[in-house]
Amino acid sequence: MLYEVTAIVVLRAFLRKVTANGERVAELTCPQTPFTIEGISVNRCEEIDGGKGNTDKGKEVDVKGRAGVRRYSMTISFNVEAEGDDKPLELALREAKEKAELIAYGLSLGLGYAFEVEDVRLVSLQSKDDKGPRVGTLLQLNVSFSYTLHNLIPEDKVKSAIESALKLEKAVSKAQKKVKTVDELMRVVKWWVSGLKDEDPVDRFLKFYFACEMMAAIEGYNRSSYGDRWCEEFSDKYLDGYYKLDDMSISCVRNKLVHAVGEDKDKAEELAVRHADEFGSKVLSAIKRVISEEIGVPLRVNLSPPLVENA
Repeated sequence: MLYEVTAIVVLRAFLRKVTANGERVAELTCPQTPFTIEGISVNRCEEIDGGKGNTDKGKEVDVKGRAGVRRYSMTISFNVEAEGDDKPLELALREAKEKAELIAYGLSLGLGYAFEVEDVRLVSLQSKDDKGPRVGTLLQLNVSFSYTLHNLIPEDKVKSAIESALKLEKAVSKAQKKVKTVDELMRVVKWWVSGLKDEDPVDRFLKFYFACEMMAAIEGYNRSSYGDRWCEEFSDKYLDGYYKLDDMSISCVRNKLVHAVGEDKDKAEELAVRHADEFGSKVLSAIKRVISEEIGVPLRVNLSPPLVENA
């Protein structure tokens, strides 16, 4: 039986970047015209709560600890089909959660800012055919800030990122023959997004590195095949040759951060702090390329990478 589900999905978007060159804060311009991509309709998108950082219970919270976060609502509708012993409510909630997570990943990759799912709640479940079902989802992008804006993301770029996110969700749901590869790629994206959210540049570098190393393994660049040259070989093909930070390789920087002490570790930390955001941008480009090759979804939103502050 086919159902139309309405759910509230809360996403938290981190629109502030703290880089070696200072803070950058972005603001989204919501698409105003409804559109449909891959069977999913985006019917409404707007900012809510006036950027005050309200909780989902409507209680206003202190936004000082949530600077760079803003809240939006977006209504999305799609279909869910329940068969046999399926419990429609449980099925609808599970699918809404899966879609929300992939949409958050897609928005992160498309816009270069971290989005994460905070909550998913069903509002209604309604039959679509003569007796039955259809699905509508209310997506709330949780975001509020108190810093000067440096980067306005225009409506067409936001819409393009949403479209790419919906295409990614659709492609992943169909990629049954590559389930392991898809799961591994989503784990790569998860580490990369975690790096975006981390305000400590050393930790940010390490998370970007973990994403890079896992992605290299997916593409067959590992120590068993390439020995110690795996990172350089992968960098040549996917990171535009971005292999060394000054006179130290990326993998060496990672190893010294984790294992070294004294001056060696201090030098690695200095390099990680200085290059974390540039490295993250290179990893983002590589992720988009690998997703395009492995899943067939191009993620090319025409935005300057927010990770790197131009001097």
